[in-house]
Amino acid sequence: MSQDKFIRIDKSLVCKEEVALFSIYYPTELSSQMECLIEKGIPLVEGKRRVVTSKKALYILETDRDQYREFCELQNSLKSKEQYEENTKKLYTKATSIIDEIYHNPETLGGYEKTKDIVNDLVHNILDDNFTMHSLMKIATHDYYTHTHSLNVSVYALSLGAHLKLSKKELALLGESALLHDLGKSKIAKEIINKNGKLTDEEFNKVKKHPELGFHLAVGMGIKDKNILYGIRHHQEKMDGSGYPSKLRGESIPLFARIIALCDIFDALTSERSYKTAMSTFDALKLMKKNMNNHVDLKLLNEMIKMFK
Repeated sequence: MSQDKFIRIDKSLVCKEEVALFSIYYPTELSSQMECLIEKGIPLVEGKRRVVTSKKALYILETDRDQYREFCELQNSLKSKEQYEENTKKLYTKATSIIDEIYHNPETLGGYEKTKDIVNDLVHNILDDNFTMHSLMKIATHDYYTHTHSLNVSVYALSLGAHLKLSKKELALLGESALLHDLGKSKIAKEIINKNGKLTDEEFNKVKKHPELGFHLAVGMGIKDKNILYGIRHHQEKMDGSGYPSKLRGESIPLFARIIALCDIFDALTSERSYKTAMSTFDALKLMKKNMNNHVDLKLLNEMIKMFK
């Protein structure tokens, strides 16, 4: 053993494992000799784990260097993903609070700047190498409220936009439009917006005004980009021309509005409400494909389905 060569290892990483992946050694106090502390394949039960952590330094044979390097790369990747998910949760909580504030008082000074800051953070998050739709669905809030719904729609829209290879600038504009798509609902009575069950004709006619109301509120906030404004104004249009407010049809509906419409429906279907349970991703996409082919852009829907695979 004295002729063998050893390399020092990070014991904090090793102790996370259930089983020793390589034989682990430590230097004895009375000599420079290395003694085997635990052999490869031995379970790291609590007692063994305490012994491992008690040693100041741990070593493995140099012949295990490549395996140890691969192990470290995997552990660092897992650590990076854990950190990413933690940062995403914090971002989601912060964004929800700011959106609630903006929707509560759209005329507040600095509302648009706050919107841009949120979207920039979301774009950065979605373009991160650790981003997956699975991680998003774990973090997204699936209770249907205007502010959480708006955040979800923005995140889904950005995810689809990234899947479609939109530029970073285009993603920022899309995210802003999606985040503010329901802004006009802030001017409609909460009793109508939060009503459990079917709206009366009179109530529905009031709700139908929210895209136009949102458009004018956005202009009042200082938004000038037509892509953002038209995404807000036309997100309730349908491909067959039966939507509102302008009864646009097909690709005369702006791209942002078609993306937001798709994500708007998807989030509504997959969110819990007092009068309905949330649908699974699979069931929601299946329903949209089967029953809404006259309403949504099928090409975009097919891309959304690919995005979730």
